[in-house]
Amino acid sequence: MNCARVLFFLALCLWLSGCATMTPNECKSANWAEVGLRDGLDGAALSRLDSRVKDCAEASVPVDTPRYLQGRDQGLLQYCRIENAVPLGLNGKSYDGVCPAAMDGDFRRRFKVGRDVHVARNELRSLESRRGTAEERLRSAANDEDRRRARDALRDMDADMRRARDRVRDAEWVLDRLR
Repeated sequence: MNCARVLFFLALCLWLSGCATMTPNECKSANWAEVGLRDGLDGAALSRLDSRVKDCAEASVPVDTPRYLQGRDQGLLQYCRIENAVPLGLNGKSYDGVCPAAMDGDFRRRFKVGRDVHVARNELRSLESRRGTAEERLRSAANDEDRRRARDALRDMDADMRRARDRVRDAEWVLDRLR
């Protein structure tokens, strides 16, 4: 039981350390315009500034908010280019609605097209992997009943894979029409 508590404590520490956006040393040496620029290029929501303010307050370091916002705005100019929307979705990134309202709708729509392709492809890859496991179960089945269940599972999985391939095809068709 004591070992479990130690492991839980270590896991909790790792999780909590992962929540910090900046270390005290990073806060002390930060060029806030560059930090904002990086966050803007990353498409980070303004809530990241709140996290940075909190982290740096714990280190007794004030954040230069105007310089951060100036840098973030410059980064968002690059991030919010319409040609970035589809690749962001295809790469499985998230979009936090950070682009200007005048372009948000088109950016979001294009991002969703890329994201739909990403999700459909991942689902198909997952099914293909699960199918390999099911095939192994069939090969190693000890009796007729186990073989029957494994074949039934494979048949169901084949139907799921056909539907997943259809979703990939449909999502890629929409993507091709967008380009």
